[in-house]
Amino acid sequence: MGLLKRLTALTSQNGKMNVVKPQSIEKEKITYHENGKNTSKDCQGNGQVLLISLDALYQKFENKCKTDYIEQERLKQPYVTEQKGKKTALLNKTEELEKVENSVNKVNEDIEKLNQDIRRVKIHPEEYFVGIDKKASAKFWIGLSFLLPLAVYIFIFYISTSYSAFFREFDPGISLFQGMFDPQALSKAYEGSLLELCFVLFIPFVFFALGYLIHMFQEKKELENKFKIIVLFVVTFLFDAILAYLIDEKLYNLNKTFESEPFNVSLAFHSVSFWVIIFAGFVSYIVWGLVFDFVMKEHTDRDKIKLFIKEKEEAIFEKSKILLKLNERIEKIEDELSKLKIRIVELQNIIDGCILPVMNYKALSTEFFQGWLHHIASAIRISPDEQDALLSECSSVYEKHIKSLELDTDTYQNKVYTKTL
Repeated sequence: MGLLKRLTALTSQNGKMNVVKPQSIEKEKITYHENGKNTSKDCQGNGQVLLISLDALYQKFENKCKTDYIEQERLKQPYVTEQKGKKTALLNKTEELEKVENSVNKVNEDIEKLNQDIRRVKIHPEEYFVGIDKKASAKFWIGLSFLLPLAVYIFIFYISTSYSAFFREFDPGISLFQGMFDPQALSKAYEGSLLELCFVLFIPFVFFALGYLIHMFQEKKELENKFKIIVLFVVTFLFDAILAYLIDEKLYNLNKTFESEPFNVSLAFHSVSFWVIIFAGFVSYIVWGLVFDFVMKEHTDRDKIKLFIKEKEEAIFEKSKILLKLNERIEKIEDELSKLKIRIVELQNIIDGCILPVMNYKALSTEFFQGWLHHIASAIRISPDEQDALLSECSSVYEKHIKSLELDTDTYQNKVYTKTL
């Protein structure tokens, strides 16, 4: 078998203790006991001869074990069985690794497809059934450029008209435009009272809210919503009519004579200034509402792409979490494969080497040593002190021999030797 090198020790805790049959051991013990006694007789129990004899004894035991191929096959059988199991596990783990790697490739392909969808939907939304106008972005910004100035106009208009209608005192000779717009409406309202300021300041937001509600009701084409929209338009018109009536009344009263009749609804309906005020507010409000609705619809189209992209990004995030778990699984399988391969090599080294049942040798060498001591104690005619010294010397030689073979403990049954590479 070539040169041999001891690799490791097999503990009795593994449950694989391989022992020689008791009858064979007992016969060998008697033989070794007699050999020890006879060898001690030939050299008068000399300690140096004992050391040489023990070394020769071990070499003889070792050579016998190495050349006993049937016994070696029996001792190695557990390791052959274990190696077959490890090879089967290695094959299964390899197949599992291939499946997980295929899953990783599939997830990576899915992520790349999602990224392509995100990039392409901005250019070709129709391919992903995202029903939008390609010019939605341009229309949105154009509509917004009209919406903001209209909002500023409505804000100024309703602040001025509400202040003029409810709180302002008109001076003689004031024109219709001056009656509608007062550049100092906020400052005068602030000087009047905090409540007056809050009233004229927040009146425009009522109209903006009404416009928003009209847009929301238009999103669902239901009869009930259409009725609500009509009601909102009527309320808005009536409020504008009230503002126009109050302002027109103040302008009428400044110019009336003693012969003039009191201002009433009939006079208001026939007054051009009344309708000018209404249309300056209500018509501009209608235009603002239509532009607002248009801008919101275009923004909705733009949001469709954003929503599509958001859904794809969420899908990518979920795929990334799956990919992370798969990569962790791959690392675990690769670690298990590495351990299996190492163990298979170790087992092959054991199978290619030899196994020595060293506890059997310890039992036999003990019998040899006992036979050696028996002759010293019973047959050699020396003084008691010399006898004790010789027995102590021989005991020391035997203990060193056992320790040199690492047999001073009973923690393992066999030793494994492998071929030197």
